[in-house]
Amino acid sequence: MKIIKQIARILLGVTFIFSGFVKGIDPWGSTYKFTDYFNAMGIDWLVWAAFPLGIVLAFAEFAIGVGILFNVFLRFFSWLGLLFMAFFLPLTLWVALENPVTDCGCFGDALVISNWETFYKNIVLTAFAIIILIYRNDMPCLVGKKPRFVLGSLVIIVYAGLVFWSYNHLPIFDFRPFKAGTNIPDAMKIPEGAPKDIYENVFYYKNKKTGEVQKFDEQNYPWQDTLNWAYENMESKLVQQGYVPPIHDFTITSAEGENVIDFFIYDKNYVFML
Repeated sequence: MKIIKQIARILLGVTFIFSGFVKGIDPWGSTYKFTDYFNAMGIDWLVWAAFPLGIVLAFAEFAIGVGILFNVFLRFFSWLGLLFMAFFLPLTLWVALENPVTDCGCFGDALVISNWETFYKNIVLTAFAIIILIYRNDMPCLVGKKPRFVLGSLVIIVYAGLVFWSYNHLPIFDFRPFKAGTNIPDAMKIPEGAPKDIYENVFYYKNKKTGEVQKFDEQNYPWQDTLNWAYENMESKLVQQGYVPPIHDFTITSAEGENVIDFFIYDKNYVFML
């Protein structure tokens, strides 16, 4: 059990530190991801809070990771880590089932994983958090009482410096698709034979006798039974996402709203955009 406890402590601590670090060096990326979540949940009135929430989330993850990995204030951070996972485990299950966003953004642009992979990852991390909470008193503290405050202060200073620099300049480690040196046209291409999106069509028909609207799939929808059923509408649901190029949402529009991206990125002359 001693080995399991140490593995749980190291893996959970490193995961939290890595997640908080990659979010901290790209505060605007976290802002955009929070905005995506708010729009998907229908609470877009909270968009104004996306930036501060991104900062708070990154700092909380980084601090929890340091506390767990180095056994600093472990009683406090073990509870905080479990509460953190207790919130995000059901949230990522909902995201995996409903697919409101393409990826959770838990590791920023540094490591993009699917929504279901995120949920499975959180199951394992929750198990680690439970183990650490149960055995929190059996793990020796690696840092003395006085150095705890020094370490905590250093964490805050380093984190604040990283966020301040990344807010005013490019991130120190740039994992974004548009990082300096990227060939935009090449990053927008879809390779030959790459997997394509797979959609499932859902049909809604209204029963002429009862007035009930019922859902059908492509195999059993009553398109020939016009005596009993009347077509209402159809929805296309993405069941499997295909290949997504690193840059897939880049557009340049003119004052008239026309997409003029080809004029800029495929021009053989030098193009400078300010």
